[in-house]
Amino acid sequence: MFRTLISAAKCRATSVLTARKLFKNVYQPSLVQQVIRKHFSVLHTKPNNTLLNEPQLIKNRINLVDTKTLTKFSIRKGRRKANKAVIKRFYRLDWGIWIRTKCGRHKRLWKKRASRRRRLRQHVFCNATQSYLLDKMVGSYWRKPKYYVDDPYEPYHKREDFAYSARKPRPYFPPGEL
Repeated sequence: MFRTLISAAKCRATSVLTARKLFKNVYQPSLVQQVIRKHFSVLHTKPNNTLLNEPQLIKNRINLVDTKTLTKFSIRKGRRKANKAVIKRFYRLDWGIWIRTKCGRHKRLWKKRASRRRRLRQHVFCNATQSYLLDKMVGSYWRKPKYYVDDPYEPYHKREDFAYSARKPRPYFPPGEL
């Protein structure tokens, strides 16, 4: 009897604690209520009485979203450190866009058609929002252009077909000469 009472109290205490972690910024009870709830609420509450049934919580409910808020800094100079996963998985072209390989390009190739395997070998662009985020996740060293011998990405570092990023002037063809 006592063992079942203790195990039931322990289960109720864990559910109350997890619910309290979720809503600690929304609901701030007084000091007396905290003491009463800490010592007596586990054994004297009804099964349907949870933190979600309180009217203040229903009125002040917010959506809680997990975010990564950790930024690492170097000890010596105090600069922000680059995220190693970004450097490993993505590559930045000189005109600011980031490229990546497609996921699953090495998995189950025996059951993929030749056209799909060819598409998996290609790289894809990240969109502007993702590129801006990746620029913030790495330092200025990784944002600067780098020059390698026999770089396979050399033709893609220039973007001459787009007017805003073209460096060479476009040739002019008069309308009468065709």
